[in-house]
Amino acid sequence: MAGSRGQRWIVLGGIAVLLMGLLVWFVWFTTRPNPWYLDKGDLAGVLPSPSETEAIEPRIEAFCGTCHAVPLPQSFPRDAWHDMVLRGYEFYAQSGMTHLDPPPIGATVDYYRAHAPEELVFPEVAEAATPLGVKFTVENWSSPQYSVVAPAIAHLRWARLDEDGPHRLLACDMRHGNVSAVNPKNKAAPPRVLAKLDHPCHVEPCDLDDDGALDLVVADLGSFVPYDHDFGRVVWLRRDEQGDGYEENVLLSGLGRVADVRPGDMDGDGDTDLVVADFGLHRTGGILWLQNGSDSAESTEFLSRVLDPRPGTIHVPVVDLDGDGRLDFLALVSQEYECVEAFMNRESETSLQGDPTFVRQRLWTGPDLTYGSSGIEPVDLDGDGDMDVLYTNGDAFDNNWVNPSHGVQWLENTGDGQFTHHRLTDLVGACRALAGDIDLDGDLDIIATAWLPEQIKPANMRDRVLPSIVCLEQTDPGVFVRHTLKTGTPHYPALELADFDEDGDLDFAVGTHMLTANRVSSWLAVWWNGN
Repeated sequence: MAGSRGQRWIVLGGIAVLLMGLLVWFVWFTTRPNPWYLDKGDLAGVLPSPSETEAIEPRIEAFCGTCHAVPLPQSFPRDAWHDMVLRGYEFYAQSGMTHLDPPPIGATVDYYRAHAPEELVFPEVAEAATPLGVKFTVENWSSPQYSVVAPAIAHLRWARLDEDGPHRLLACDMRHGNVSAVNPKNKAAPPRVLAKLDHPCHVEPCDLDDDGALDLVVADLGSFVPYDHDFGRVVWLRRDEQGDGYEENVLLSGLGRVADVRPGDMDGDGDTDLVVADFGLHRTGGILWLQNGSDSAESTEFLSRVLDPRPGTIHVPVVDLDGDGRLDFLALVSQEYECVEAFMNRESETSLQGDPTFVRQRLWTGPDLTYGSSGIEPVDLDGDGDMDVLYTNGDAFDNNWVNPSHGVQWLENTGDGQFTHHRLTDLVGACRALAGDIDLDGDLDIIATAWLPEQIKPANMRDRVLPSIVCLEQTDPGVFVRHTLKTGTPHYPALELADFDEDGDLDFAVGTHMLTANRVSSWLAVWWNGN
């Protein structure tokens, strides 16, 4: 027993020495002059002049500009830049890159604080001088399943489930996992659940096996909370033999957060291929082409080709952008890239990979890596016969910060692969925009929605009643005036615009998505056009 006590004292003594060493290290680490460590308290009352920070600017540009656009100081208020710079350095440390020369973090913080505004200024947006010539009647839909846990409607799609059948409004709920269909004209009928998946984000109809029956393809995120993983899937809901249900078939798994999937005959061989946007997060993601190699309805197989390895792609709408008879597709790539690109379908050029060859062409790039891209939609907005791009930016879910740059943009196709940027309106949290002739005057108007976290920054924006749905009325070619239709509930990432009641005018529907699981009064709102 004496030996046992002696061993115990040796162990306790070793632990004491270790704890003392850790204490000494902590004091040394937090007091030493280390360019990678800067306490927020050091910034109190300290604001170097811009002239005092100019010397560090070339190093910041070289360090930050190697992989993406250099962050603009006016993107955040002065007191936010300590956290923003620290986050950027953490990303670099996690990237595995070692060839860059990071400037001292304290000097970088000083630079951004010296050039940043004290606070962000959000201008008041002018409303149209005359009322919109359309009266909407709003019908809110509730459901027992959302009486406890709120919905997270990520996508709405107006489509037929049968070639000769009625249209239905398809909805993806990424929290509950439902892919559902509703008849907007029959509020009393409960939603028909077509499939129960993990976290469905986007649904598209197509006849994938060419058997004459319409199927559905679904982008499944694989997780509700964003992180790098391999749980994402492309799911084929194949019409069963009875014709009244769907069989779940996983076409591709092991992906990151799959945000979009679009059907189209990309190689011109008569069957339906798929273009997939794997948003991923930081280390996962990319753009894929699933080439349909099936030779019969009984044998369906797809060859997966990676067209772009970058993370952050949100939408990949398929469209013949140059009118040559071959399908191209657009891509909205967010994260640090914040750009809209076209993947042009070429037969003879050599570029990325695949057969056919897709040549990547940059259409437009946002001015800052925090621009918050959120959605694109191809549409001939000015009616000149070519395809433009309707674009929204307003994503605040990375850090809860909103920005005066949020809004709705028009990328005008001016020919020869050139696109001209037009800012149509400011809209904090702008998420989705669709175009249609709302007032039946012969040109296209725009419905746009906002989606924001429930606790946004800066704090003074929480007291403002923010727009959640706006209509941009086209009064002259390329000229839009704004009508705010709803305020105070910016929780609408899902939007669909169509003639739901077939009376000759366009209605629209919005789906509610709450970041938390708090209860809400409705999961769907249908806006009936009374024109």
